[in-house]
Amino acid sequence: MGKLANIPKFDKMFWKNVGDELTDEIIANTKERGRDVFNKKFKKYSRGYAESKATKFRGSASNKVNLVLTGDMLNGLQTRGFTNESVVIGWSGTNAEKVQWNADMGRAITLSKKPLSNKALKLFYKLMNKRIKRNADKETAKPINFKIGR
Repeated sequence: MGKLANIPKFDKMFWKNVGDELTDEIIANTKERGRDVFNKKFKKYSRGYAESKATKFRGSASNKVNLVLTGDMLNGLQTRGFTNESVVIGWSGTNAEKVQWNADMGRAITLSKKPLSNKALKLFYKLMNKRIKRNADKETAKPINFKIGR
């Protein structure tokens, strides 16, 4: 017997997958596209800052801002926890401080008022809709009894 109440239900592995997919999207948006949470190109580094980082990390001074001068901050983004009802993604420790500092400098990867870019939100909705459809197909493949009245 199918149950309509099961259609909007999600399990822990679904939420873990959502977290992993969203972290991948945030990293791609930041690193490969060089875009902030508002889909705008990152604010340029000051010339002195870019040169000092290039010297310190044996890289080259670049005008492209993708927040990977040291390479460790974005690697710190990960799925932190998940339940049957939610997922938590983010950074910890000094990487979280770097994310906040970059946001303060006009290079927002994520913000409290806008945690995900529109593209990441679309990915989230796509994953949710796919799971709801799968659940609906499964539950409606069996007869469903409705009780009307007392």
